[in-house]
Amino acid sequence: MLCLPRAETMNQVLTQPIATDQLGLADLLEISDLLIRRQTFRFRVASWSMYPMLRKGDRLTVEPVSATSLQVGDVILYHNCGQLICHRVVALDTAGAGIRIITKGDAAVACDAPLLPDQVLGRVVGVRSSWHPLGNLTMRIDPLRTRLIQSVAQGLLALQGLRFYRRVMRPLLSHCFAYYVGIPEGRRWFRYHRIGGRGIPERLKGQQRFHLVAKLARISVGSLNIEAGPEGCRVTAFYVRIPYRGLGVASQLLAFACHLASRSGAGKFLATVEAENSATLSLFDKTGFRPLTGSEPDGTAVFCRDLPG
Repeated sequence: MLCLPRAETMNQVLTQPIATDQLGLADLLEISDLLIRRQTFRFRVASWSMYPMLRKGDRLTVEPVSATSLQVGDVILYHNCGQLICHRVVALDTAGAGIRIITKGDAAVACDAPLLPDQVLGRVVGVRSSWHPLGNLTMRIDPLRTRLIQSVAQGLLALQGLRFYRRVMRPLLSHCFAYYVGIPEGRRWFRYHRIGGRGIPERLKGQQRFHLVAKLARISVGSLNIEAGPEGCRVTAFYVRIPYRGLGVASQLLAFACHLASRSGAGKFLATVEAENSATLSLFDKTGFRPLTGSEPDGTAVFCRDLPG
């Protein structure tokens, strides 16, 4: 199976100023938008399942396609269970109520599970081959390299679960994280500016929502959404990827959010937290939020912080 794991890079230049963003598998909506807006989408092959037609590292160009126009032999990009997969169409099943698409990797023995039309993202229309200095030997070495990387990653994850490790790594990595604020452009797109750059305060005036992103080596590690309302600004989504928790990312995102909310003219900053989320409850308590009396209809707690005028 030719798929892009969550940490794999996808070299697509976005319309936002962060031209070196790495697009992850959580961005399927953004991939669809890129196909609609630009008519093409480019990414790199991440495995050998389509060998010999495609090699790992080859760069593919994908264009939008309707499932009804697919033909046997087409190579398509689709998503399945959190993975992006690029395989060949070997059959089209029209016996049922709707069309089902049967795919298979050229190097695979068996076919994949049937696809529904809404899983198809596009059809491959161009291939730019990559140069492999060791030729076919690369294909034999790559599985060993992958297993070694997985073993190292598992060891690092085990270390990240230790409080001592987080205490040591927090000051070392604190200067490596970059933070960006996204200002809306249209209904779904944001234009991002690195925090600390020039001209950001002027762009905040009159804005009703913001999107904060934390990055490490151009990989998104956390995000926070803010929306303005009659009561003040409110956190609508707040997330930090598990390997980067305990390293100060959440605290820094929240501090920037409070500052931006204050600069935009809000007097209060509100957040709703699930009662069982003890880590987030502790974070809001340490950063000057106070719990409000009562709770939301679903039983979650509401926190508030007064902002300077």
